[in-house]
Amino acid sequence: MPFNKEQLKYVDFYQKFVNELRDKYLDRVKELKSENFRRNGILYSFEDIISTNGIEDANIEQDGLYESIGLDENDLEASKTISNVKYPVYVSNSLLEKTINRNIVELAQSEFANVLPEGVSNGDVVSSDDFDDKTIFLISNNQKKPFDDVGIFYAEYDVSNVKTVEESQLNLIPTGEAVE
Repeated sequence: MPFNKEQLKYVDFYQKFVNELRDKYLDRVKELKSENFRRNGILYSFEDIISTNGIEDANIEQDGLYESIGLDENDLEASKTISNVKYPVYVSNSLLEKTINRNIVELAQSEFANVLPEGVSNGDVVSSDDFDDKTIFLISNNQKKPFDDVGIFYAEYDVSNVKTVEESQLNLIPTGEAVE
């Protein structure tokens, strides 16, 4: 049967396990504290065991947890990252406009029929009267959506319910995304 949090306070093997983990963690903090929390130009970040925020937000005077490694306010400041790098400001000019195309033309623009041809309704499954065109469409949201995978069609629809529509009428309905 599992232990609750209160019971775990009195379970020796569990307390030993927790203490070993905490001691290893504090040893690692102490090791990098001596290098201002940086090694090879990389800032190492630690979590405060009590608050679970970053160690820079630890309340070292109240917790007492970090006394054993001598962590102080100066160490907390050293654990923060501060960038003095100024990022360039890009001013909109003709060179920038040539570099960055701000016209978003690659986005798809969906079209919808205002009115569907007579005899065609949303929810219908239709095909063209062109014998060579085997494409089957689902009419949905005033668009014709092709079945790219015949298996999807046969899984969901009955062939006997497919309506044949004149090609000229079918061309009046904008094509939407394929049925998935």
